[in-house]
Amino acid sequence: MTLLLVASTAAAEEPLRLADFGLKGQAAFKSFSHFSATPNDDQTFVDLALLQLEWSRRFAEWGAAKAIVEARDDDFGYARGLHFQIPETHPRRSYLSVKEATLAAHRGPLEVSVGKQIFAWGTADAFNPTDRLNPYDYLDPLDNEKLGVWSAAARLSVPRVSLVVVAVPFFTPSRLPLAHSRWTPAVPSTFVAVVDHPERPEQDASATQYAARLKGTVAGWDLSVSYYDGFEHTPVFRGGTIALAPGVILPRLTPVYTRERVPGADFSTTFGKFEVHGEAVARLVDSNGRDDRFHGIAGLNYTLDIGHPWLDQLLFVVEYARETVLRHHRHADILDSDRVPLVGARLSNNAFRDAVVGRIQAKVSEDTVLKLSGISDLGGSPSHYIQLKGTHRITDALHVEAGLDFLTGKPETFWAAGGTTIDSSPCCAISSDGDEERSRAGAWSRKSSGGSRPRFNRPH
Repeated sequence: MTLLLVASTAAAEEPLRLADFGLKGQAAFKSFSHFSATPNDDQTFVDLALLQLEWSRRFAEWGAAKAIVEARDDDFGYARGLHFQIPETHPRRSYLSVKEATLAAHRGPLEVSVGKQIFAWGTADAFNPTDRLNPYDYLDPLDNEKLGVWSAAARLSVPRVSLVVVAVPFFTPSRLPLAHSRWTPAVPSTFVAVVDHPERPEQDASATQYAARLKGTVAGWDLSVSYYDGFEHTPVFRGGTIALAPGVILPRLTPVYTRERVPGADFSTTFGKFEVHGEAVARLVDSNGRDDRFHGIAGLNYTLDIGHPWLDQLLFVVEYARETVLRHHRHADILDSDRVPLVGARLSNNAFRDAVVGRIQAKVSEDTVLKLSGISDLGGSPSHYIQLKGTHRITDALHVEAGLDFLTGKPETFWAAGGTTIDSSPCCAISSDGDEERSRAGAWSRKSSGGSRPRFNRPH
């Protein structure tokens, strides 16, 4: 932390403003400490370093450009080598990468953008079923982040109404935990099968994904309807058999990606200090899927202003998520994810099939915030995830975060794998205009382009 503080101070005293070049950035160090080893991971301390630089510039009245590049390293192997791919399919992060890169042009109410983009749709906090466009980096599911997709988007905005249409010509899968990670479940000794490499969609016109969202405000209600035609970014498993020798036949599992059509809707409004929100989708299988499903989440936020010197404000969030099978495809050869002890099945939406989510956030001051968050997965045998986290701003350019995560449940349940974790993250943010740029350490905070209301970052 001493080196980080020195770097931050030097940057703050630099007379040349980064804003003159359209630049801002942040440097973050994250340290995760686990209380115990797992059968396939005996490393109990993981340290990560991230340097992020953002450049943006407007071109007169007609357009703008933005690029975010990252340099990162860690002592676990999440990042390895230098690689640039379109689409991004490497199982590990690159030491140097482009997180976002967009070129936008606008005229009147219409804006068109192309490049590597990140979208944020939906109104819920813990989980957004309408947010389908971007895959996730799940190398550490509790510290996950969205991956940009190479895409083209058109936005039409008029008073109280906006329409966004997106086309994604390349399929990008979510990045799954490494085989030697604690987040990859141990395969039972009785499980014997041949597991193929993932079978990804062909990178041609048939792999193009489409989405649209119409959003408006009516009598104080923010309402939207959306539609997604594309792929689920985590795999399911197609079952079969393979003959290794005469009379020797083994099960064969092939990871594949479900093509689905997803109509959805969301809403949010306020009643005094209460904010009510919800969203729901119907996930209709086109190919490589087992079930058509309905998935929804709804909840409310309540803000209590206290105004004491030691406690300024309290925020309470409660949500409930539910998934229901609408129709089973009887002739599908896709296996039930609950019966496949492999990581892909654990990273689907299983955590929110029947779940209660809660958060209490205490704003002690403008510089200090404490959060107690939790998810209770009620499907089958219950399992739970609880996080206690604190954030403190030392200066506009430096803040620290520390948290304690508890994951409980029987070994076969969703939240049981990780045990207990401590995370701490000093972050130096170098900003051209003095604005604070916060890192996304821990599992329950994220910056979102969807609004100023606090949002969760969650396992998906």
